[in-house]
Amino acid sequence: MSIKQNYKIKPDKLENFISNIYQKCKVSKKHAMIIAKGLVRADVRGVWSHGVVRTSIYCERIFKKVANPKPKIKFKKIQKNILHVDGNNGLGFVTSSLTMNKCVQIAKKNGIGIAGIYNSNHFGMAANYLEIATKNDCIAWVFTASSPALPPHGAMAAHFGTAPFAFGAPTMNKNKPFILDMACSAVARGKLKFAAKSGKKIPYGLALDKFGKPTNDGAKAFEGIMLPFGGMKGAGISWMMDIVGGIFTGANHSGNIKNQFGSNFSGPANVGHFMICLKADLFQNKKEFLKKMKYGIKKVKKLKLAKKFKEILHPGEPEYRKERIILKKGIVLTSDIVQDLNKLAKKLEVKSPF
Repeated sequence: MSIKQNYKIKPDKLENFISNIYQKCKVSKKHAMIIAKGLVRADVRGVWSHGVVRTSIYCERIFKKVANPKPKIKFKKIQKNILHVDGNNGLGFVTSSLTMNKCVQIAKKNGIGIAGIYNSNHFGMAANYLEIATKNDCIAWVFTASSPALPPHGAMAAHFGTAPFAFGAPTMNKNKPFILDMACSAVARGKLKFAAKSGKKIPYGLALDKFGKPTNDGAKAFEGIMLPFGGMKGAGISWMMDIVGGIFTGANHSGNIKNQFGSNFSGPANVGHFMICLKADLFQNKKEFLKKMKYGIKKVKKLKLAKKFKEILHPGEPEYRKERIILKKGIVLTSDIVQDLNKLAKKLEVKSPF
């Protein structure tokens, strides 16, 4: 198989394939499809680092019995609009999707829905959960704790995670919401992992090797220390994420979350997530809110352009454009990803579409 060869596949076909893989991992059909849709959705939006390339990583945690394929998730009502969720060590896609749907229901009734999740695992692309909210005319914030990858400002050791700061708001076009989903690192950690795997170089300035020297080697970067965006500002946000997603929710924190990419299968990761969901029309009617969103976006787009820019896009718009192309032409997967999926499918006796 040529390393240069690419494969195209329709999203629904890929979803079914990934779902079948997780069902073979003893995940229920309903939960397997939630996971599959979450992974494929990342590829559809062009966020390949959080797409089906991660399929075997999550499966491995199930194989090693450090993630629960059949969680009995418990939703404890703290107040009428606040939930504390025990994920029972289920995959983060499942715990977070079910929780955000409940937050939406609560917000529609009470104006706001809040949930803290513990005993979960890595939940993939944060935008998945923001889209659940925005499609239901809600504003949402999503926070999560994650495994050590970034140093606190002034330190030379990975301690806090690259956890995303994620926010979503509906717009006039329900398929093109305002989605801000950004990691605290200068680059997504997943991209370093896959650069290391494929032997590709990375730009200088994204990470240091384990000796604290700048490197453009993906493998050395992944084994070394990632750098936060914006220096002390990014480092500060990663610390905030650890407090909100870890300490506050009752999950692991302070460098104690096990790395999903690594070989540490000594026990559950106990990842924590925190979600806030608000009705967009909480203070004004929905029509007025959406009208103001349209005005705000339109006004920004009319501003004088900086050099080398042809237009201004709002957060979430680049992904929307990629989505339109991908839905028309299909998802493109490189041969190394297909090889990995086929190897997993063969092991689980799942028919591959490739």
